[in-house]
Amino acid sequence: MSFSLKDQAAIDKARELLSEAGIWDVETDLDCLIDRYLERRCKDRARDEFMLAVHERCNRIPLGHIVGAVDFDGLPLTIGTGIFIPRPHSQIIHKWLENESQVPQGATVLDLCSGSGAIGLAIAKYRPDLKVTCVEYDDVAFQYLTRNINRLANWAIKAEALKADLWDWQAFSHFNESVGLIVANPPYVPEQQTILPEWEEHHPYTSVYSGNDGLDLTRLIIKQARQLLQLNGWLVIEHGESQGERVRALFSDAGFSLIRTIIDEDISDKTGSSVITVGCKLI
Repeated sequence: MSFSLKDQAAIDKARELLSEAGIWDVETDLDCLIDRYLERRCKDRARDEFMLAVHERCNRIPLGHIVGAVDFDGLPLTIGTGIFIPRPHSQIIHKWLENESQVPQGATVLDLCSGSGAIGLAIAKYRPDLKVTCVEYDDVAFQYLTRNINRLANWAIKAEALKADLWDWQAFSHFNESVGLIVANPPYVPEQQTILPEWEEHHPYTSVYSGNDGLDLTRLIIKQARQLLQLNGWLVIEHGESQGERVRALFSDAGFSLIRTIIDEDISDKTGSSVITVGCKLI
């Protein structure tokens, strides 16, 4: 099989890297990786696997769980069954950071409910000066989080991973009044609400639902943010469009200022709107 000069150069470099890493069967692993990412060698098998994937998708298995990957604003993230698949809607957070925020150079950032690390890693991509820590508690999600952090470090995208339960305030005590930005896409669907089977049946329950009104974890994050943020620090939380008024009230009750809800129509779709509420700790 012939390859382009660029592909052949990549294969040669891959062989060198696999050898240096101590991989015990370099050529077999390399053949598998070439077949997966550069050129399918057996077209019949490729068609069979394609139809298996189609049937799984028809059974409403999420696409990301079928292919084991998702592209989040140019970041190729590894994901799988048992983890929440980041949606394009969450790009609104780093778009806000790029275009509207006043988060200073070198600030500490916490990405809570990080899952695969999509939001935190996107922030690290666009603002490499920031010190990003992605926080996740679920064992499966944390494995994917650390894997994506280590993977994208090869692109000079840097973030830290912290395994911590958001209900354990002591786990965050070393961040008290030192954080410049907290971002979160917590579960926000009310427990009795019926949603598409991709999320209702094939995502972890705790990554989707959060109490009777969907805001239990949002309330906790807002309370924590008052303790963790420094003066002039920002809190950004993703939520459902119908929850905007209630979330703004929670921000206000906690003493935040400059509160507003932002909807991005460009990255909204039939599964829902892209919505965040932002607020600043001024006192």
